[in-house]
Amino acid sequence: MNTKFSNLSFTIAVSAAMIAGASVASPTVVSFSDATATSTSGSFVADNAIDKNKNTHWEAAARGASITARFGNCQRVDDLVLNWYGTNKYTYSVQLSKDNGATWTTVVSNTSGKGNKDAQNITDQAANAIKIVGDIDSRLRIDELKVNSLGLTNGCTSSSNSNSSNDDSGTSNPSNGEVSGGNAQYPADVLDLRKWKIALPISLNSNSNKATEIKQPQLKTYSNSEYFRLNAAKNGVLLKAIAGGARTSTNTAYARSELREMQGDGTESAAWNCVNTDHAMYLEQTLLHTTTNKPEATIGQIHDSKNDLVMVKYFGPSSANGSTDIGKLEARFNNDTIIKPLDSAYKIGDPMTIDIAVTSSGNVTITYKNLRSGVTSSTGTVRMRGIIGSCYFKAGIYIQACSKTDIYGNTNTVCANKKLSADKYETDPYAYAEIELRKITLR
Repeated sequence: MNTKFSNLSFTIAVSAAMIAGASVASPTVVSFSDATATSTSGSFVADNAIDKNKNTHWEAAARGASITARFGNCQRVDDLVLNWYGTNKYTYSVQLSKDNGATWTTVVSNTSGKGNKDAQNITDQAANAIKIVGDIDSRLRIDELKVNSLGLTNGCTSSSNSNSSNDDSGTSNPSNGEVSGGNAQYPADVLDLRKWKIALPISLNSNSNKATEIKQPQLKTYSNSEYFRLNAAKNGVLLKAIAGGARTSTNTAYARSELREMQGDGTESAAWNCVNTDHAMYLEQTLLHTTTNKPEATIGQIHDSKNDLVMVKYFGPSSANGSTDIGKLEARFNNDTIIKPLDSAYKIGDPMTIDIAVTSSGNVTITYKNLRSGVTSSTGTVRMRGIIGSCYFKAGIYIQACSKTDIYGNTNTVCANKKLSADKYETDPYAYAEIELRKITLR
């Protein structure tokens, strides 16, 4: 039997050197902000690898999977120790990132493990995230991922991972324009929007089927006081859509305040190969409000040229108030033909993380965590099917409710033709859904 095909279990210890000239302190265990994986088997989610409990584990459902863990702040890493389960030998790579996973540097490349325990010396460098990648013959299983730090550094470029967890100085991030603390003026000061455009539920010329879109470079200094604005703390962005808002085409009933993935300098639409690309989107967000007659909203997507290949959707209760409801979150695949539960008791206002990861085979894994209740879930691996054209990510709020007459006094024909029961139509065209987006990362 080829032992590479067996499960793999290990604990990783990462040492971090102090800034040059400083004294060496005793190692301390770094707190992770989150963990995500490109493949998950059942309930064995990535967060199990960072929960400091050796009785739980993350397990990949496929060979060649990877797990990513982000640090709570910026560390100067200089060596790794991997403790493997048993004596089997595996081939793996280790990557570090200093921009929270936007780009990666391979520090250990396709090395053959010695079994039991491996020690790896790497070039001293700053990092705020680590990725372990199994080779094509390895199906990973990790009991615990641990990072030991001897100190912090300023060498990272993500504002959310500065060298102090309490840093609120408002300094700018030179790589993406993000501003921490209270000095932010625009949504692009808080979120890295270089590879995004925004569609809003309003029209500059009152055309019901021509929603306003803002691309780069205008998006860098754009906000809308009603539909796309900073929150009060200036550490997140509020995106609001209304039932009677302008739509993006004559074929849709619903309005949106939604980001669409772009490429290059942000003026060209992203269009990646749906079955030949390793790509992922990570979100930290909170659903704040929904409509009441039909309390439904889409809060993350993969779309192709025609189809809703992947949608994360919220469904509220039949008697909804829109602000304190307990509903459910689902992942829906291939035009709703496959449905996977994420959270059966999501309460509006609960912060969450969502990671949507695509592998080069066209498989998708969605990993979810409710940061209030602690509920975690994974869809496992689901194959995208019926693909037409190329793919791209979407994030924000795509309201799944409509009014027959929009805010411009025009009839929303597509909405009316849905022939919903009367109580499912919103009578107020300004009935709204809103989400707070605190982080969006592509990798």
